[in-house]
Amino acid sequence: MAERRFDLKVVPLDIATGRNWIVLVNEADGLHYGIRAGDEISLKWDSHQTEVAVDLTKSFVQEGEIGIFRDILEKYQIKAGEILSLAPAPKPESLAAIGKKLNGGRLSEKEIVSIVKDTINYKLSDLELAYFVASSFPENNFTKEEAYFQTKAFAETGEMFKFGKIVADKHSIGGLPGNKITPIIVSIVASYGIIIPKTSSRAITSEAGTADALSVIAPVSFDREEIENIVKKTNACLIWGGALKIAPADDRFITVLKHLGTEPLSKMVVSIMAKKVAMGVTHLVIDFPMGEGTKIKNKIVAKKTIALFQYIAKKFGIKLRVIIQEAKGPVGRGIGPALGIRDDIAVLNQLPQRPLDLEAKATKLAGVLLELIGYAGKGQGSKLAYKALQNKQALAKFKEIINAQGGTVPDYDEIALAPVAFAYKADHDGEIKQMDNVAIIELARILGAPETLAAGVYLNKSLGDQYKTGETLYTLYTESEVRLEMARDFLANHLLIK
Repeated sequence: MAERRFDLKVVPLDIATGRNWIVLVNEADGLHYGIRAGDEISLKWDSHQTEVAVDLTKSFVQEGEIGIFRDILEKYQIKAGEILSLAPAPKPESLAAIGKKLNGGRLSEKEIVSIVKDTINYKLSDLELAYFVASSFPENNFTKEEAYFQTKAFAETGEMFKFGKIVADKHSIGGLPGNKITPIIVSIVASYGIIIPKTSSRAITSEAGTADALSVIAPVSFDREEIENIVKKTNACLIWGGALKIAPADDRFITVLKHLGTEPLSKMVVSIMAKKVAMGVTHLVIDFPMGEGTKIKNKIVAKKTIALFQYIAKKFGIKLRVIIQEAKGPVGRGIGPALGIRDDIAVLNQLPQRPLDLEAKATKLAGVLLELIGYAGKGQGSKLAYKALQNKQALAKFKEIINAQGGTVPDYDEIALAPVAFAYKADHDGEIKQMDNVAIIELARILGAPETLAAGVYLNKSLGDQYKTGETLYTLYTESEVRLEMARDFLANHLLIK
């Protein structure tokens, strides 16, 4: 039976939907061609083809026209007036594989590749992807081999880099407030002539991703050629991975997971490792906070997650070291993009007010990475890392990287914080033995982080500190009195310090 197709003329719509698969068709054309709102159709033009969902309108586009939103226009470079050929979209073959996994079946590499490719080509909707993501939540529903297949497919369907024989990297699995150790570690390692091209994420459920913090002082979005030039000049980069076509299917999975506010641990491992493979990483250290309020709740979960990291790393020939640390509270004092990067600048400048816990953790992990590569002998890595801070070679490298990315490293006091501030003071004497990581992140988000870069929480006192009645425990920063009032209402029912 011949495929039923029809042609419509492109009308650009200067609206970004955040969903690349939506188009607008006039209701009269919908009635004529048998298209209903929500139907999926196939678009063809030149040598291109993609699947989209249809919304109907009476006025935004006329009969014979198809409204194309900015997302699709930018992705495919479609021009006004082009003629697109449309037809009902066939059912994606990958749906059968998703159904199989939902029923507990084991997927082959071919089936997983079909899901990943259909994700990239927008043949699968957010809802259909959500079903696949949901299948990852039950424990042991995905085998290590399936996770490897997915990692491989994620990496190989996007851009892949080759920077050299030794390419270092470090990754924090997240869930811990503050913890902006990446700029410090990258600056230390790169200052010793080691290649460390760091891609970072923006916040999904935290108060600030590393990319959010870095965007306070420099651009973080670059194309392939620009990144290669930055790394060639400085041995490193500190960029947002989402601007590249690295593991592009993962970006769509992240969009689904952002709505859920959580992610399966197997999916987290796949996401991390796919991007390391794509960046050509050969030596990797993983920061693995464990405890209440983090992604890894206990040693049993930690053991299983680490085993999956090790399995996938071995399959790709990546030398891996996982550093577990019990998390009783935030690392550093700044909880929010601007506050976090200010902590980094304090450490790199060796200022008296620098957070020593952040410095200690950064130098420890940088030292482990230097030893893993073979640049430092066993037990000597941390000493080299501290040396790079003390003699300011890490600071010089950080400035070099930021300058190469078109930014400037300001002084500590030059970083602007949100104008509405509130100091929360102690009503008794005490000592901070534990802090509620989840509540601190939620508080920072109520204040506006990470969207408002200058918003967040500054911890005037941190773990192990003693305090007196009337001393400031932490300071809130936000843009409006309304958000401050919301934050104070939150604090009336949540105890940050224990």
